[in-house]
Amino acid sequence: MNRLRYRLLLLGILPLLLIVPAVILASGTLVRSQVILNSLLGDYSRQALLVSELLANRPEIWQNRRLAQDFLVRISDIIPTRLELFDSQGYLVASSDPGDALLIGTRFEFPSQDTMVSAGNVVLAQVGNDEGLLTPILDSSSNLRGFVFLSTPFAEIAHRTAALRWILLATGSGGLALGILLALKLTRDLERPLQRLSRTAYELTLGTAPPQALPEEGPLELQLLAHTFNAFLERLRTLEETRRRLLANLVHELGTPLGALLSAVQALLAGASEEAELRNELLHGMEQELRRLKRLTDELAHLHEQAFGAFELRYQTINTSEWLGTFLATWAHAAQEKRQQWIVELSPTLANLEADPDRLAQALGNLINNAIRYTPVGGTIRVRAFTSEREFHFSVCDSGPGISQEELTRIFEPFERGSAARRFPQGMGLGLTIARDLIYAHQGRIDVESAPGRGCCFNVTLPLNRPTTTETKS
Repeated sequence: MNRLRYRLLLLGILPLLLIVPAVILASGTLVRSQVILNSLLGDYSRQALLVSELLANRPEIWQNRRLAQDFLVRISDIIPTRLELFDSQGYLVASSDPGDALLIGTRFEFPSQDTMVSAGNVVLAQVGNDEGLLTPILDSSSNLRGFVFLSTPFAEIAHRTAALRWILLATGSGGLALGILLALKLTRDLERPLQRLSRTAYELTLGTAPPQALPEEGPLELQLLAHTFNAFLERLRTLEETRRRLLANLVHELGTPLGALLSAVQALLAGASEEAELRNELLHGMEQELRRLKRLTDELAHLHEQAFGAFELRYQTINTSEWLGTFLATWAHAAQEKRQQWIVELSPTLANLEADPDRLAQALGNLINNAIRYTPVGGTIRVRAFTSEREFHFSVCDSGPGISQEELTRIFEPFERGSAARRFPQGMGLGLTIARDLIYAHQGRIDVESAPGRGCCFNVTLPLNRPTTTETKS
């Protein structure tokens, strides 16, 4: 019953489930009561006719009340129902009920005798406060001798039948009311989470206050809807946090080199250009800051490509040994400037690789740059490359501060910087994200092994042959 369609189905058939069984039960009881009533009427009519036949040939009973009373006493063994004998004028002659002794000789009003006086006529009549069957007694000359009144429980049965009709009406009405109440509860249970969702979505569009996560309750479909909406809210919060970090990083990353460039330009304008050594030092510093700005613009360009979908890779067949020799030479110089130990282990049997050399250099360069940045002076950076039957394997390992297990789960997220990275002000936290996206675009894999105090090791695996898809979403 935890599915929306089942609740809607129940909402439609619930009144019927409550009303129909009650109506069937009450109708069956009503029908049975009517059948029983007709059956009893037939039985009592036959008993009344039997008594009338016995009295038709005994005229002496009507002149002698004792004989009449004895007759009723004897016949009461056969017919246990209450019997009363009345003469032709309506006076009570005898009764099988001892409680009627004081009423003997009392005259009662009967229905019109013109409609009753015929042989074998049995009618429903009320005599005094009692209801029953009234049968005329005729002699051989069809003269009226008197009446036999057989008291029956028809009134009680009729009363119960009428009561059943009211019970049937009350049951149907009660079932309908209960069905409506339960239907209202079901609709409210369905309406409440939808109202919360629409209200939260409206508040989200207004931006008046940060919306709260919705409780995941109700039918399975509504739980899934609330879960999806909560995931959407969490994604929005993440994007907002990312936007704030991007702005903060941009301010820092642009402000620092621009400030250094401005200072160098002012120094040159102030006369530093006349001293060759100072001029060269300032120009070298300006070149480094400009390279830093170039790297920043490259990262932002990649971020733009990532935001707008797919980017195209320009595949070429790369002589891996020659390409790595040229590519690693630049980074070897950067490591030596920081007085780091640079170790390169290349397999002598490297196979050719089909890839985009510029994109691949950007991805692997980000990994090496990351290692150089966080490895202390005197530390070691080890670069390894080899090929298997179908794959190219590349790894960069350093002896830096390492990354905790908690930070490893977020290391490839945009703008994410670990605790060790935060000690170094440079960088926007996009290098590893860009490296991962470019490796994935080549249908490759990347993973990281690290522990605090034990350095970091990034492992890249690429297919040697070009994948079937040349345009991949990052």
